[in-house]
Amino acid sequence: MVVKVYRRGEIGEGRPLAGFWLHAAFESPGTDYEEDRISLDDYVSDYPHAVYYVKVIGDCMEYSGIESHDLLVVDRHLTPVNGDVIVGVLNGNHIIACYIEFEGKWFLMPDNPKYNPHLINEFDQFTIEGVIPHSILNQRRQNSVRVNRLQQLLRILRAGIPARAEG
Repeated sequence: MVVKVYRRGEIGEGRPLAGFWLHAAFESPGTDYEEDRISLDDYVSDYPHAVYYVKVIGDCMEYSGIESHDLLVVDRHLTPVNGDVIVGVLNGNHIIACYIEFEGKWFLMPDNPKYNPHLINEFDQFTIEGVIPHSILNQRRQNSVRVNRLQQLLRILRAGIPARAEG
């Protein structure tokens, strides 16, 4: 694999990377410039050649924050450990599940109580395709959650109820 290093001002295949860290509170970053270019593949793995992306259909992992139509980063270089979300092939079907190994047994655990865990048995054909270290969440789909929070805040303000301090 050949890696091209781009200097400031050159046009490359990567996307612009802002020259500041974004504080996820109410502070203003106070800068508005590009520092470098970034490749998503290089950002999500030390072994970008081992990375591929998949879209999710279904709700079996929604309690892990992975929802239908999210984009997942799959890293084939990573070795799964207990609790990792993995992509695998179970009896010819691609699956996504939480990987659990307990007392020498492998379990595929959905993160939605609507679905049951699966114990890998001697009749199953199962391979792990990769570990999911990152997901790309579509923030636009989260608007309804934010609107509900706004409505809740407005009800609190209108009722004159002091907001509860977190922490």
